[in-house]
Amino acid sequence: MAVGRPAGCGAKACRSTKGDGHLIQPSAGPDGPGAAAKISVVVSTYKRAETLRETCARLAAQDLPSDAFEVIVVDDGSPDHTQDVVRELLRSLPVRLRYLRHDNAGPGYTQNRGIEAASAPLVLLIADDIWLKPQALRAHLEAHERHPEPEVAVLGRVVQSPRLTETLLLRTHDPFRFGQLDGLEWLPYYFFWGCNISFKRSFMTAHGMFREDHGPGGVASHEDTEVGYRLAQHGLRIRYEQAAVGEHYHHETLEHFIGRAYMRGLNYWWFRDLAPAPELSVRYRTITDWRCVGDHVRAWWGPRRALLIGGDRRPLQLLATYVARTLVFNGWAVDRIWLPLVRTAERNQRLANWVRPMMYRGIVNRSFYRGCRDGKLSRPRSQPERPATGPRLTGL
Repeated sequence: MAVGRPAGCGAKACRSTKGDGHLIQPSAGPDGPGAAAKISVVVSTYKRAETLRETCARLAAQDLPSDAFEVIVVDDGSPDHTQDVVRELLRSLPVRLRYLRHDNAGPGYTQNRGIEAASAPLVLLIADDIWLKPQALRAHLEAHERHPEPEVAVLGRVVQSPRLTETLLLRTHDPFRFGQLDGLEWLPYYFFWGCNISFKRSFMTAHGMFREDHGPGGVASHEDTEVGYRLAQHGLRIRYEQAAVGEHYHHETLEHFIGRAYMRGLNYWWFRDLAPAPELSVRYRTITDWRCVGDHVRAWWGPRRALLIGGDRRPLQLLATYVARTLVFNGWAVDRIWLPLVRTAERNQRLANWVRPMMYRGIVNRSFYRGCRDGKLSRPRSQPERPATGPRLTGL
């Protein structure tokens, strides 16, 4: 069944008028305004001023004419010196730059404001910690030229930045794991990831827009997968473009990974009420109750099997993974073996040589499943009505 704009999605577009509390301040580049932009790059940011500076510098270094694109920085109420950094960028960057700021509201609200403010027919969403390679924007544009259909979106590749070498965790753990997509050209809707994805603005505004409310675990509410699910009701197709590469540059600790995974778990059942597709139980590796078991059966042996990729399509292999996860990365083992091991390895090079990415994945995933368990126990019987309005917008 087709799904329109849900409760919690803002409908009012951003306008560059002081009377509405909005202010978009453009930087036209060295040669003036130039031609109409082909693509608008929306950078959602929160409390990463210096990382944002480099993110925008990488955009200015794209191998496209500066008038072929615009950059829209949307600030989710950062308490740091983000505004000062943007003031400098408005004066110095040789690209068209606009800036929006609003009170802290979360990623969905922030991305919606950027999409609504975009002037180009194509929109690229990136996070403030994604540093695009020089050819990335061109790769996005060329992919859309090859596939002009309104329902086609383009997902670019994201890799961990080679500069992240301070800790064993940053050198070893890849939170995105884009390697699983090698050899694929078209992806299911649940790869609508807001870290490096472009789409036709008209298709998004007509059929989607992100939810602006949050689940019980806060802002880690699976908002990109949820909007991908709704867009799929209108024919969304996602093209994978490996040449559109971005580096992920974010100094994170293991405690942050664990905490965020737990919050995502708390939000899982809230999200699944919004996106009840059975293949999501397989994709998220949740097999915690009979509903999830039924989802696996329907996804593996029904028409929705076409929406699974890789090992998700092989029931015996995935069941073996579940058994191994229960035996090796259960709560007792994670708390008493794996967490002490990787923490000690940060200080012991000999032990660090034995640490593998699988260990970090097992630790983080266990935190996610704990969140799923706790979120289910506290789950309300019905979803409350959520407001469609958001916080006040301001600007420089």
